Amino acid sequence: MKKEKSRFLAVVGALRKAISIAKDRDDAKVYAFLCVHSQAVCDDPEELRTVELRRHTTWLDEIIDSVNDAGVDIEAFVEWHEDWREAICDVASDNRFDLVIKRASGRPSSLASSDRQLIRSLKSALLLVKHDPSRDLQKVLVAVDFNANSEDHAALNEAIIDLGRRIRGSGDTIELHAVAAYPDSDQFVHPPDVARKLAIHRSQAHVRQGKADDIIPGLANEIGADLVIVGNVGRRGLSGITIGNTSEKILTDIQSDVLVLVREESIEERSAA
Repeated sequence: MKKEKSRFLAVVGALRKAISIAKDRDDAKVYAFLCVHSQAVCDDPEELRTVELRRHTTWLDEIIDSVNDAGVDIEAFVEWHEDWREAICDVASDNRFDLVIKRASGRPSSLASSDRQLIRSLKSALLLVKHDPSRDLQKVLVAVDFNANSEDHAALNEAIIDLGRRIRGSGDTIELHAVAAYPDSDQFVHPPDVARKLAIHRSQAHVRQGKADDIIPGLANEIGADLVIVGNVGRRGLSGITIGNTSEKILTDIQSDVLVLVREESIEERSAA
């Protein structure tokens, strides 16, 4: 049985990063995404839409040809929508993309409202690119929680660990680190347990007391991580606006690329909160 390819949706500004991830993988396909819309007044709005989509598709194809020196399987994906953030969420959901790749908005030390909206709305993983998009991965840090007290958080933790393992692969070009932050001494996690769980060297398993949104950015900057993987149990509606999420706070302080894995909060978990 032929293995299905991993599907990456790369917003046009992050196309080089998508290529750097997919270039050594035969099981990956990249869709270069561009959102188009026009407020121009004309007699035939449908004809305007057709012309603009065709024109921008041609332009995007030219961009793909100019940057795809690795021969990655890339297809242009141009969508007509007045809100590019909603367009990304709709396209990612309708086409079941495994990963959305986007340049982080604003300064590397900030989290723009557009990125915050994507974190809260996307149902797929989101990679926010802060570093040089053509830079290869050398050090990856995964944020784990061995004290997860709900089914949603436990499942998200396992997904983060699995992703970290898969990104590292079987070679030795990527150095995988893990960080477990614990608030109180009775929730201490033994570093050897973390190392065994992720199949990494003991020196790459970091266990520190404190708040995750303080510990994770500090360690990422300390070890020079190229990519940090964090989880986000998505909250909908008012609770998402007022309570906020640890991943959003972490994103503001981390200088490296950040991959956010999303798991939507169940009704039971939301009620308990």
